Amino acid sequence: MMKMVFSLVFLSLINIKLEVTYFKWYSVSVLVFACFFLVSLTPLSEMIKILSNWVVLDTMSISLILLSVYLVLMMVLSSINILNLNNFANLYMFMMVLLLLSLVLSFFSSNYLLFYAAFELSLIPTLFIIMGWGYQPERLQAGVYFMLYTLLASLPLLIMILSLSNNFYSLSMFNSLTNLFLFETNQYFAGLMFIMLILAFLVKLPMYLTHLWLPKAHLEAPVTGSMILAGVLLKLGGYGLMRIVGKTYFSLNMVGGLFLSLSLVGMIIIGLICCRLNDLKALVAYSSVAHMGLVICGILTGVSWGLNGGLMMMISHGLGSSGLFCFVNMIYERINSRSLFLNKGIIAVVPVFTLGMFLLCCSNISAPPSINLLSEISLIISVYSYDKLCMLLFPLGSFLGAVFTFYMFSYSQHGKFYLAVQSFLFNFFSELHILTLHLLPINFLILKNDLIFILFY
Repeated sequence: MMKMVFSLVFLSLINIKLEVTYFKWYSVSVLVFACFFLVSLTPLSEMIKILSNWVVLDTMSISLILLSVYLVLMMVLSSINILNLNNFANLYMFMMVLLLLSLVLSFFSSNYLLFYAAFELSLIPTLFIIMGWGYQPERLQAGVYFMLYTLLASLPLLIMILSLSNNFYSLSMFNSLTNLFLFETNQYFAGLMFIMLILAFLVKLPMYLTHLWLPKAHLEAPVTGSMILAGVLLKLGGYGLMRIVGKTYFSLNMVGGLFLSLSLVGMIIIGLICCRLNDLKALVAYSSVAHMGLVICGILTGVSWGLNGGLMMMISHGLGSSGLFCFVNMIYERINSRSLFLNKGIIAVVPVFTLGMFLLCCSNISAPPSINLLSEISLIISVYSYDKLCMLLFPLGSFLGAVFTFYMFSYSQHGKFYLAVQSFLFNFFSELHILTLHLLPINFLILKNDLIFILFY
């Protein structure tokens, strides 16, 4: 399994580099389907745990590495205009290769300091993609927000990593961190240390009240920036949180309820905000905050149902949200507007686009047969086992998610179109290909969901 993962990453990097001069989207598709065959042919026993001093390969890291490779290849497919117009294509591809390397290094590393270095390295290519190929001058402000939020929140994490090195003389992710908090005489100080340890991951996810950088970054980023932000970079926070929570169960009981309740209330507030937005891209970006609130709730319960549901939600949201951003970009490239008041009547012009949008919206509201349904059921079980009163808020948040998703679909697809929408008649096969490649894994992963269930250690 280890050789297969390394070979897939290596082939992807070579392919992305070659596509700079000769863009052949079907060659990228070969690598995309290689991801499917790699997952389907791998026995579950090989995906449990392969560990060394620096590298870890388990179900969680392998699934997120495959998601990273898959989405970066999707980014290449969706960047036809940048490559054909030669809009600094070489630099653009270099940033994508650097981003993929930093993501793979983050998910491979079993050392806290190495993970922190790769975690911060992923900010640089993302910042260049947002500021270099964004659409409006406000992208500079969005880049500043993005850097300040993530860097300031990750400084306490660095302090705690150095403290771990001083206490344990080892930075391995597989040492129990409970002793660091148990022997603190002051219980409140132990809770503060735990918050410092997980704050960077909560901002990265992002948790409600630390989410203000995300809509700004999404609105000003090009389609590839939005895809990688929603698809993989948010998952870095969930991955780090999962690695920490299992080792600090004592402190989780002290302060976990605070963040869990904040995420539940944040889901409802974000749902109400989405019901009054008229920007398609902003609506998809805010829905990411609501879905990541579900993930935070599942992880902070500390039970295996929540951790498994959180991982499945991260994978399904990475594919579904990336597909929605691709669809919004297809509309924007034709009409030069993301407003719901101008984008109407698409079903009358190109029904096949409406079908893709409908299936993506179904996955966004956790409708069967998408993997989102299984993940949300797991998360409901975990939250119910944590506290039955939470079930007063959890269904309301999910219901509001369905409300604003149907609001987005009905406003953009139905209604009377005007002449600019007729440019949809000139659609490209590659765009339908991208939408299909997002929909296939979402709806077929549920047939082999044992690959995503984690055996925690």
